[in-house]
Parts: sequence; C-alpha cells; structure tokens
Amino acid sequence: MSGLTAIELFAGAGGLGLGISAAGFNPLMVAEWDHLSCENLRLNRRNGGPLKKWPMPFEGDVREINYKQFEDKVSLVSGGPPCQPFSLGGKHKAQDDNRDMWSEAVRAIREVRPKAFIFENVRGLTRQSFATYVSYIELQLRYPSLIKKKNEEWVDHLARLQKHELGRPQNSDEYRVIFFQLNAADFGVPQKRERVMFVGFRSDLE
Repeated sequence: MSGLTAIELFAGAGGLGLGISAAGFNPLMVAEWDHLSCENLRLNRRNGGPLKKWPMPFEGDVREINYKQFEDKVSLVSGGPPCQPFSLGGKHKAQDDNRDMWSEAVRAIREVRPKAFIFENVRGLTRQSFATYVSYIELQLRYPSLIKKKNEEWVDHLARLQKHELGRPQNSDEYRVIFFQLNAADFGVPQKRERVMFVGFRSDLE
C-alpha cells in the first residue's frame, strides 16, 4: 500500500479522487453529502476497478467531520467545494450563499495539517466581482490557523489576514499557495472544461 495518503472532500462522483488515486495516493476518507453520488461511489467500489480499495464514503455534511483523527497523518487533502455560489449560472451570491463551503475546506487544512492540498472550482470564481473573496480564500489557505472569530464578518477577517500578511517575517507562510486556471482540453480530454485550482504545500517541507 502506498505511503501517500489522502482525504477527498466534496467527492461528487469521484472524478478528482480517481485522478489522485491514479497518482499513487491511498484515500483514508471520501466525503460527499449527496445520496445518489454516494450510491454511485458504493456501486463502483463493489464492482472493483480503481475504487475497490476506497473506504466507504462518508455520506453527510462536512461540517460534522472531526478531522483531528487525521492530524499529521495525511499527505494530501483534495476536493471541489460546491461551485453553485460562483457558477456563471445561478444567483452569484458567493459568500452569501449557504452552499459556500470554502471555510470548511480551510478547517480541514487547519485540523489535518496535510503536506499538501488541491482544491478546484469553476472558472466563474475568477470574475472581477469575486476578486476580493478569492483573495480571502487564498489568505485563509495560506494562514489556516488565523481563525475567523465568532460573529466576525468575513471582510473583517480578511483585514486581519492582510495585516498579518504585511507584518509577517519573510517566508513565514503556513502553506505556500498558488492559484491558477486550467482547461481540460489542453490535457487530451475531448471537452472544454475550465477550472481554477488552489494548490498548497506546507511551508516546513522542502
């Protein structure tokens, strides 16, 4: 069994998780709230193939997961937080949409302390109207231990993160984070599927 371990959040039908498994990572947990998606994962697990070694999916709200059991035991946390708040369709409510789960992605990083993470989302996240919130996501991923206070507005938390960023010693990030956009068609997939990616590496690692 590979020494590379992973946690897959917001797994959906398992596409991102399959890619990560193909890269040599062994999933310790796969989480998804949608029942039909979990049924699909369970069926494919029973039928063998790439999912046969996956654990049974956790079917439920990621806000109910206690990640402390995985602290310092996981190489990679990955997932695609719900895209509806940022999609070109819909109401574009971003942080005001109760489906916005970026705070839970950050919590997973804070509690697990993985060596690295990969999160993906829709191209709509790159719109100018979301630029400030994207900066907020990136700073939270960079400094996950700087927690949002109870009843603190996200813009006030952003201001604290920015102040911390300006006053920090050089190279004191908790995670080194890069944010970029990819198109699946550029990698041999017969589909124009554009996605934005957040990739981070724990800064105490070379």
